[in-house]
Amino acid sequence: MPPSLPSGDPLKFTTIGHGTHRYLSPLSATKAESLIRALALDAGERVLDIGCGKAGFLIDAAVATRARGVGVDANAAFIEVARAAAQARGVGDRLDFVVGALKEKIDPAERFDAILCMGSSQAIGTLADALTWAFRALAPGGTALFADGYWKRTPDPAYLERLGATEDEMTSHAGNVARARDAGFRVLATATANDDEWDDYEGRYCAAVERYVDAHPDDPDAGAMAKRIGAWHDAYLR
Repeated sequence: MPPSLPSGDPLKFTTIGHGTHRYLSPLSATKAESLIRALALDAGERVLDIGCGKAGFLIDAAVATRARGVGVDANAAFIEVARAAAQARGVGDRLDFVVGALKEKIDPAERFDAILCMGSSQAIGTLADALTWAFRALAPGGTALFADGYWKRTPDPAYLERLGATEDEMTSHAGNVARARDAGFRVLATATANDDEWDDYEGRYCAAVERYVDAHPDDPDAGAMAKRIGAWHDAYLR
């Protein structure tokens, strides 16, 4: 894991870094639209978004399909943005947002017509843990949409060190699909983030932090944030 900031706030860096993101993952609006169509939601069906962030995807799905939903995230700042965005888009009456840990906020007996987990399987545990949890939480015939990392090739040890990760934390794209099947799912389709989506995501992340540091030189965290984002972006480019 990256070193903590002097302030000790574990959410500050990610909150600032995602300041201009609509989706908190490498996802374009065009691809989001196609994924929402693939979910084939009907009006009134209930969707759970695990680690919803600012809920850009959940809100888009609610607008496009008239589904209902609940988004859960540990970051109160993200949830505040999500609530305001849902109201502005006219779906605030169909979406509920909850701050906290998923397992503490969602009754294990609840069932959902669709479950979203867009790069946030850590809210439950490993990807396998999250898939198993989601399979049990789906209503009969329900659909899950999972987005998770994978290795395109064997990762360089220096890259793993920069990520604060180990090689066994992720598998290949095919390996992710195998984990879904192991959890009981029938896999209907797959997609991957492309280079443009990754460049946009990482570029926004880097720019938001750099601009914050430039505008807040007296912030006690500024030096540590500048060092962290420089090292992170360098690792991404390499």
